[in-house]
Amino acid sequence: MAESEGSPAITHLKLEVRDGSLLASFELAGGLDSETKARLASGLETSFDFRVELLRRRRFWPDARLTQHRVVTSAKFDSLSRRYSLLLKVDGEVERSSTTDRLDEMETWLTHVHGISMGSTETLLPPEDFMVRVKADFPPRFVLLFIPWNRDTSWARADLPTQPVTEHDTHRP
Repeated sequence: MAESEGSPAITHLKLEVRDGSLLASFELAGGLDSETKARLASGLETSFDFRVELLRRRRFWPDARLTQHRVVTSAKFDSLSRRYSLLLKVDGEVERSSTTDRLDEMETWLTHVHGISMGSTETLLPPEDFMVRVKADFPPRFVLLFIPWNRDTSWARADLPTQPVTEHDTHRP
């Protein structure tokens, strides 16, 4: 799966409620440019750093941040075993790890993040008042060795899914 050259962007931001928890999933498009792929092939560890935030909308005031997570996906190629070591960290703690010898699987690991818990949905009522936003932060590159070029993505936003209404049985035996 080849990523396009160009400005990186967060895409396919999806929120779902599972077992009373809000889960966020998203993808990074354009993050694997030729320079990043060359670094990976040479055996240097490569990481992508994401900020995932749960916000409450407020009228006439900036939105209130309720939860923030730092998600880091990383890969490192071992030339002896010809395998990639893969890590996913949430707030500095290893959440998942794996190894693979497949290039497409490594690229998917780095650019597709699934099931990041944003907490319980019990206090997120009404859901229209809340949203999740995601951004990827990249280290700056330099043009002509001294002009910084910021490649951070814009914020991607998604509204919370509306909770299904549960019907209660009013007929009691």
